[in-house]
Amino acid sequence: MIQCKHCGKENQDHYKFCLGCGVELSKPEPEPASQPEPDSAPATAPASALPVATPSPVAYAATPVPPTTPAPEPAEDWPPRGARESDAAAERDRKPASAPSSLDDGALFAHAAAATLEPPPEPRLRIPTPVPPLEGPALGHDTVKESGPPVFGPPSEPVLPLPPPEPPRTGSAPAPRATGPVDPTGPTAPPEVSPGTTCPSCGTRVPPGFMFCGACGARVAPAPAAAGAAPSAGGDGRPAHLAGGAAPARAPQVAPRGRLVLIRSDGSEGGVHPLTAGVNLIGRGQGAMFDGDAFLSPRHAEIAFSSALPVVRDLHSLNGVFIKMAQEEEMVSGTIFRIGQELLRFDAIPPPQPLEDGTELMGSPNPGFWGRLTVIVGRDSDGSAFPLFGDGVVLGRERGDILFPEDGYVSGTHARISYRDGKFYLADLGSSNGTFLRIRGERTLKAGSFLLMGQQLFKLGF
Repeated sequence: MIQCKHCGKENQDHYKFCLGCGVELSKPEPEPASQPEPDSAPATAPASALPVATPSPVAYAATPVPPTTPAPEPAEDWPPRGARESDAAAERDRKPASAPSSLDDGALFAHAAAATLEPPPEPRLRIPTPVPPLEGPALGHDTVKESGPPVFGPPSEPVLPLPPPEPPRTGSAPAPRATGPVDPTGPTAPPEVSPGTTCPSCGTRVPPGFMFCGACGARVAPAPAAAGAAPSAGGDGRPAHLAGGAAPARAPQVAPRGRLVLIRSDGSEGGVHPLTAGVNLIGRGQGAMFDGDAFLSPRHAEIAFSSALPVVRDLHSLNGVFIKMAQEEEMVSGTIFRIGQELLRFDAIPPPQPLEDGTELMGSPNPGFWGRLTVIVGRDSDGSAFPLFGDGVVLGRERGDILFPEDGYVSGTHARISYRDGKFYLADLGSSNGTFLRIRGERTLKAGSFLLMGQQLFKLGF
C-alpha cells in the first residue's frame, strides 16, 4: 500500500495518483536502519491550515505524467512544506481563465480516477493481404517456370482468373483463342504440335493424349479425321464446310446385293442378314442371327456375289451346308442328305467280283444290292444301316421301304432313291418339309433358294 503524503489516504501499489486528492503518488524507499533521526524537525503548520492544491482537470488530462523513479527521501519531510505551498500557488496562477477555480472532493476523485484508469489504446495490427490462389491448370512436378523467381507475397497486380476452355461445337473443331494481332488476310489454322508439348498459345504444358490446352482452349494437336473420309480444306486452310465450300464427299455406302431371311419353325419370316457385293462370311460371331446357334462354326460358309448368280461355299464346317432340293439330284458314294430330323449317308455297293485266279469271296446271299443307307448319329458314329436293291427305294414315315415312324417331321412318303444306268439319284416326293442335300465344295444359288446351316433355315433373296 502507498500512503498519500498530501491527504494521508492509502492507495494500492499500482496507483499513480491518489484517489483522495489526486496528487501524484511516489513510492517511498525504506529508510536505512543506521540513519539517525534528526533531533528536531522544522516547525510546520498543521495540515488542516494548509491550503489544498486543486490541480486543473485540463492539465491532468492533457499532460500525461511520465513515470519517474522517486529519489530517496531523507528522514525529514522533503521538500519543505513552504516550498510545496509556493508550488501550489504558482500552479493556481497558471490555470486557464475558463477552468473552474476549484473542484470539490467528488469531482477531483472522478477526474483522477478517469485519468488513471483509462485503458490504453489497443495496438493496431497490420494483417497481411492474403494472396489469392492462382487459377488455371495444375502445375505438375515436371513443370518449370520459364522466367522470374518464385513469388511468395501478394502480387503487385491483381491476378485475373483464366477463362475456361470453350467446349467443341457440334460438327466442327473449336476455334483457337486469339493471342496476338489479327491477320487482315483471314484466319489461319493453329500450328500443329505433337501432344505432350507446350501450348503454342499460352505456353502451358499439355499432357500426352490431349488435343486442347486446359488453360486457354487452343488446339495443340490435329483432330482425328473420320474413318474413311478426310475433310477437304478451303483456300484459307479451314475445312470446306467452314470456308464456305462444298461439304466433303462421304465414302459411298455399299448397297446390299441380297439378304438371308430367317425362316421360323412355323414357316413365317424372321430376321434379315444383308449380303453385299463380294464375299459374305457366315458363322457364329458374324451376325446377330448366327450368334445363338452352337451348331454353326465360327467360319461356317461364305456367299459370294462375284458373278451374275451368288455362290455358296462350305468352309470345311463341322456340320456342313445343306440346300433344299428343287429337283432330282444325282448322288455319288458318300453323299449326305437330310429328311426331317434324320441325317443319312448313301454308300454305293459294287457287285461282287472274283479275284484274279477266279476265287469268289464268300458272304451272305446277294440279291443285287447296289447301295446302303446309313443313319448318322454322331461324328464318326453310325447307327442303323439299310441295304438298297431293285430299281428304287422309298423313304417315309408311314409308307415306303424304309420307315421312320417316330420322326414327326418326315412325311408319309418323303423321298426316293433310285438306280438307273449305273447312276444313283435322289428325289423329293413332295414332302412338307423338303429334302436337303449337303453340298460338296461350292454351289450356285438362285433367288428363293433355302439353305440349312446349323439348326436354322434361311431363304436367299436378291
